[in-house]
Amino acid sequence: MSNKLKNNHNGFRLSVNRIVTAWAFSSLLLLSSTASPAWAAEPYKISTGDVLQVTVYGDAGLTGIFPVSVDGTIGYPILGNIPVANQTIPEVSNTISQALLQHIPGLSVSIAVKEYAPVFVIGEVKNPGKYEYRPGMIALELFALSGGLKEATDKMDTAGTQLVTARQDYSDTTLQLFAQSVKRARLAAELDNKPFEYVMEDVATEDQPARQQIVDGERRLFELRLSALHNEENSLRAQKDNYREEITTLEQSTKLRNDEITLLEQNVNASQTLVEKGLTSQSALRDTQRQLSSMRRDALEFGSFLARARQNENAIEQRILALNEQRANDAAKELRDMDLDIMRLRKKLTFIVQTMAEIGAAAQRATTRDRAVKLTFSVARMVDGKYMETEISEHDLIKAGDILRAQLSLPKEVAQGIN
Repeated sequence: MSNKLKNNHNGFRLSVNRIVTAWAFSSLLLLSSTASPAWAAEPYKISTGDVLQVTVYGDAGLTGIFPVSVDGTIGYPILGNIPVANQTIPEVSNTISQALLQHIPGLSVSIAVKEYAPVFVIGEVKNPGKYEYRPGMIALELFALSGGLKEATDKMDTAGTQLVTARQDYSDTTLQLFAQSVKRARLAAELDNKPFEYVMEDVATEDQPARQQIVDGERRLFELRLSALHNEENSLRAQKDNYREEITTLEQSTKLRNDEITLLEQNVNASQTLVEKGLTSQSALRDTQRQLSSMRRDALEFGSFLARARQNENAIEQRILALNEQRANDAAKELRDMDLDIMRLRKKLTFIVQTMAEIGAAAQRATTRDRAVKLTFSVARMVDGKYMETEISEHDLIKAGDILRAQLSLPKEVAQGIN
């Protein structure tokens, strides 16, 4: 091939790269402006290579991390191999819960995806390789994450990646802000000593399951903290009742001893009179006086027991009062710090939106000089234990474990003109 023809070929490739890149960024901008995409409401289905976090409330020995094997199962204690591939989280949670209840009653099961199976990009991309999967990911998004076409050099080449990153940052920050808002509602309920209630907006979003998990988690935390508070309060009240019974017994015993002391004092006075008249011996008087002295010492000791029991009863009452005060004080301190965090997250969200707008405006300014070039995508996906490759569109969903292939497709006449 002559130098002139080579130069023409390289120039055309550079032009093609810029064209496809601008088209991809414009498509991403259109996608980012869609309020409720069709896939947002679709529940995630577990894939081979995912790692599940199974939490069993009531038996910590059944809690653990379980990878999904090639055959689409997890090896679970007691139950053996459980098929989970192509099932939703609630379906698997219900399966395990119902199976465990046949062996151990009173268990509650919660399942989450700890790690998604990675996705891969091959073909004419800058950075082929493995990438972290995110539910709702589409082919165009994964293409942008891989850096776009490997020979693209236009300044707009990075706009798609920036837009995807900004969208992910926006999604993460929105979720953080939501989590802080739910936590704030829980702390406010603890501060005001009211039930925890949080009603989610009936709006389909791609992170709806994650939001529901956050609400459920805060509700469980609220109930656990409240249960611990009630248990400690009941324990203290039981101690107070014991002290009250002890005080009642000591008061009754003290009354009886005081009556006995009064009788002994009368005996001592009577014996003293008899001694003075010579009607009884001095030793009998001394015996009666010793009995009176011993009874008085016992009365003083019982008085100290009674005072200590009353002091303990008052201390328990103060601890009971301090429980709710401590709960409210802790909630108030966390709320103070949380309001600052929420304010920062809102400012960050505003900044991200501005950044996305600037990236989107730059992407829209990209011009398409040749509509003949077509970027095609295909995906190799595990089906019945074998990889099968099919062509997909740029807006089709990517599943965990997929291998995406990106390549340029040129009309025959264009390709002949280059060669």
